Amino acid sequence: MDLSQKIVWNGYSTLAGLIAAIVTKKAVDSAWTFVTGEEPPEPNNPETPTTHAAIWVLAMAAGVGLSQVLVNRFIAERWEKHTGEASPIRQVNLKL
Repeated sequence: MDLSQKIVWNGYSTLAGLIAAIVTKKAVDSAWTFVTGEEPPEPNNPETPTTHAAIWVLAMAAGVGLSQVLVNRFIAERWEKHTGEASPIRQVNLKL
C-alpha cells in the first residue's frame, strides 16, 4: 500500500469511526432512557449510585465494541470493493 492509499484509508476509517461513535452514544442514551425511563447517569458523579454507573459503563462499552466491529467490517468491505486489494485490516490479519 502506497502513501496516498494510507492517507485515504486513515481519513476514511477515522471519519467512519467518528460517525459510529456519535451514533452509538445516541443509541445507548436512547436505549437507557427507554429501558429505565430516566436520563443516562453521569458515571463520574459521586451522587450517581455505583450500580447505575457500572451498568452504564458496561452498556456503553458493549455498544462501542459492537459498533467498532461493524464499522471495521463495513469499511474493509468497501475498501476491497473499490480498490480490489485487501484492506489494511485484512493485511494485518494475513501477516499473523
